Amino acid sequence: MKKEEFEALNPFYSIWLSTRETIRYVLDYKDLRYSLTIAAIAGIPSAINAADKLWERFDISLWLMLIGIIVLGPLLSLVGVYIGAAIYTWIGKLFGGIGKYKEMLQAIGIVMVTQIWMAPFWILSAIFVYNDFLVIDVVSGINPGAIIWFIISSLITITFSIWVIIIQSKAIGEVHQFSSWKGFATLIIPSIVIGIIVFIITIIIVFSFIGASTY
Repeated sequence: MKKEEFEALNPFYSIWLSTRETIRYVLDYKDLRYSLTIAAIAGIPSAINAADKLWERFDISLWLMLIGIIVLGPLLSLVGVYIGAAIYTWIGKLFGGIGKYKEMLQAIGIVMVTQIWMAPFWILSAIFVYNDFLVIDVVSGINPGAIIWFIISSLITITFSIWVIIIQSKAIGEVHQFSSWKGFATLIIPSIVIGIIVFIITIIIVFSFIGASTY
């Protein structure tokens, strides 16, 4: 692409359909602070999504939850970006990638733009949960609205998750200058390894409890 075409890109929109071009534009024309700022902002809607789950399980005050969202959201998002970038840089080099850690930081930070797009959905979902609009009580009857929202939210979440995986794979591929398929492998291998480790630890804990209960 020509410089003028690069400069016409707006990562907030172009990341969805022109991922590799957007990542290249950011690497060539933006600094690291630009990506990290986006990642920090994206941490707020991501924290709202997490708060949605916490509200369902724990009795946490609204103000305490808001403080956690505003403070911990951006912080944890940045920590995740730094750790993820390190992992993807290292794994990618095993596939012949040439990307540098700083470049991966920039790319992963920009990919977090997708989380900002989900903010309205997560806010609406959190409001529903906090006000018990979506409670399904088998005693008083099934709330049709809760069922409809469950179906809609599931479709949105599944579609969003798949699309983000594609975007992440392309972003990693652009940084390392290899195919998006190798980018996908770089993305998924750490998840598989972590999943296996968690599974093994869980099995060990379960058998420990079973062994202890027999005495």
